[in-house]
Amino acid sequence: MNAIRISFLQMLRQMKQDAMLMIIAFVPFLAGTVFRFITPIIEDLLTSHLGVNEILTPYYELFDLFLIILTPSMLNYVVAMVILEEADDHMIAYLAVTPLRKTGYLLSRLGVTGLISFPVSIFVSVLFHLSNTDMLTLTGIALAGTIQGIVVALLIVALSTNKVEGMAVGKMATLFSLGALVPYFVAGKAQYFVAILPSFWMAKTMQSNNYFSLIISILLAVVWMVLLSEKFIKKVTG
Repeated sequence: MNAIRISFLQMLRQMKQDAMLMIIAFVPFLAGTVFRFITPIIEDLLTSHLGVNEILTPYYELFDLFLIILTPSMLNYVVAMVILEEADDHMIAYLAVTPLRKTGYLLSRLGVTGLISFPVSIFVSVLFHLSNTDMLTLTGIALAGTIQGIVVALLIVALSTNKVEGMAVGKMATLFSLGALVPYFVAGKAQYFVAILPSFWMAKTMQSNNYFSLIISILLAVVWMVLLSEKFIKKVTG
């Protein structure tokens, strides 16, 4: 356990040396500030100018959902960039023969980050929420979002050979989050064309407090994690 803690602290020191990664880690707080304080102002200006009762208000749940999803995704994106850099520098092979070993390395990168992402997601959603979604639903979606965030890290590392490619794959990985838009803008059975994405079911949960949808979201995220794990492990240990 001490080796995992030391390895995690080492990762934090690496992050501090990269200004871009530090900025990315704080993106959820920046986005939350914009959502919480700027969005209502824009809503007031639009409704006053157009003479309607509401424009953005029906989508406040969607703003909250994206913030919950964004938080673990950004934190895991940063971790993925660190892992790719360590793979380029052949540090992973070195760490694997220390008391940390491969399992400890993975726990210090993905496991600890996941444990941190979950409460941070809840904190950010409570701090900057726009809708009246209940705490239990927010917590459940934060759990699903945390697992999806780990999937994002696995995807980036598994499909990239360096940090530059990782950035490109990271942009592609945003498709995992875009599934949340579909239930709000596509009606009927047509919306289920993105049903393989956990974020789609998170949105369904947000809309109706349907915890069955939440369970599907978590299970799908776990399935994606399992599917990507083998290629990820080969990448970081090969």
